[in-house]
Amino acid sequence: MTTLTTEDFNPFLVSGYLDKAHFCNREKETADIISLNQSKINITLFALRRMGKTGLIHHVFKTMERKNKIACIYIDILATQNLKEFTTCIANAIYQRFPENKGIGNKLLELIKLLRPTISYDTLSGTPELSLDFKQTHQYEKTIQQLFDFLDQQNIKITVAIDEFQQILSYPEKNIEASLRTFIQQLKNTNFIFCIWFIFF
Repeated sequence: MTTLTTEDFNPFLVSGYLDKAHFCNREKETADIISLNQSKINITLFALRRMGKTGLIHHVFKTMERKNKIACIYIDILATQNLKEFTTCIANAIYQRFPENKGIGNKLLELIKLLRPTISYDTLSGTPELSLDFKQTHQYEKTIQQLFDFLDQQNIKITVAIDEFQQILSYPEKNIEASLRTFIQQLKNTNFIFCIWFIFF
C-alpha cells in the first residue's frame, strides 16, 4: 500500500484557483488592481488565453475581501449566447453571492420576486438557479440596470468581475456594451473588472 503526501502532488496548478498558497507571482498585478479598485476605477484586464487572468481575478478577490471588507462577485459569461442568458447569468451570480437569510439577501429576494423568475436547484450541488423569461430586449436591459442599481444601494463596497467579456460581441442584440456603459457610469459604490482575451492574426 502506497501512502501519498502533499509533496507527491504537483503544486503548480494550471487551471482554476485554489488559495493564496498555490498562487505564484503576479504580486505587482495584484497590487495594481487592488489600488485601482480602491480608487473606484473600473478595469479592463486583457491577455492571451491561458495566461491566468481568471486565477488572478480570484486571487485579487480573496485578498480584497479579507483585507478591505469588499463584497466581490465573479461572473463568467463564456457560455452565454444572447442578452437573455447574459442577464440570467448576472442575476444568478448576485443571487448566489448573497444568501437569503442575510440582510442583503433578503432585500435581493424581494427584488427577484418582482422579476418573476423561475427558481430551481442544481441536483448535484443544491445551488439555487434563476431563470428569467421576458419577451423583449428592453426588459432584459432594464433588469440589468435594476440589478446594478440594487448593488449600488447597499451599504457596502462591491466589485463585479465579468470574465470572458468579449462574448457580448457575438450576441444577436447590438450595442450591449453601450447600454452597460450607461448603466455603470451612474454607479457610485460598485466597480467593475472586465476580463477579455484576444488573439493575434
